[in-house]
Amino acid sequence: MKTFIQRYQIIIFFILTFVLSWFPWYVGIAPEVMAMGPSIAAFIVVLILGGWRGFVDLLRPFGRWRASLGIWGLAIFGPGILYLLGLGVYLLMGGEAPPFIMIREEFNLLPLYLALVVLMPWNGPVGEEFGWRGYALPKLQNKSGPLIASLVIGTIWGIWHLPSFFALEGVIGTLAAALGMIFLVPYVLGTIANSVFMTWLYNKSEASALIAGIVWHAAIDFWAPILLSDSSLVAAREGTHLPTVAPNLYLTVLAVQIVVAVVLIIVTKGRLGYSEESL
Repeated sequence: MKTFIQRYQIIIFFILTFVLSWFPWYVGIAPEVMAMGPSIAAFIVVLILGGWRGFVDLLRPFGRWRASLGIWGLAIFGPGILYLLGLGVYLLMGGEAPPFIMIREEFNLLPLYLALVVLMPWNGPVGEEFGWRGYALPKLQNKSGPLIASLVIGTIWGIWHLPSFFALEGVIGTLAAALGMIFLVPYVLGTIANSVFMTWLYNKSEASALIAGIVWHAAIDFWAPILLSDSSLVAAREGTHLPTVAPNLYLTVLAVQIVVAVVLIIVTKGRLGYSEESL
């Protein structure tokens, strides 16, 4: 049995991720468990195969914080810069700027919001990244290369978010629901682009799942509602408003992300900073 799991561990990890995430959501039992599915699945697989030593090995990349200020800056502000570039293109094309409610009216609440985005286990960064970048990325890129790993993880990561398109609560989750199911494919293209960025960042930070996983993912979740939607923390708390994002703005930002991701792939010749010696 252990030999079977060892041989097909990545496939088993992905299957467990969907089962642990989608089943609680579907039956309505502890739906917040959904966001923790990837990490829980990774913990199960490594504990079966490597015991507590394997578990510690999985955690180790999340303690790698030593990197240049440039790398940290990209992880923290990179998603926001991409969103602003997309917003700039959208405005040049005649689009209307979002209201920036969280900046104009709730600026003092943003540190608390950031802490919630980063630290709450049922949010994306902690709940997901022990699985996506902590477990799956090193396994896949060592086996199939960084580009294939990015494409596979990005695709599965995007499809995994399908229940978010039905979510009716929360500042982040409802952005997908506001767009509607017709935007699922574009959404997946966006997770693929982000997967490319995160793989490159992972390799350039000497395999820091903290920087490339937790921090970049938190930055995605932090900057998107602030810069692209009419999200309001107060309204979300009171349940009086579901945030929306202009579809054309979303598609423009997505196009910018894809173009930058393709340029990064071309410039790095598909290696995305990967070298066996650096990992």
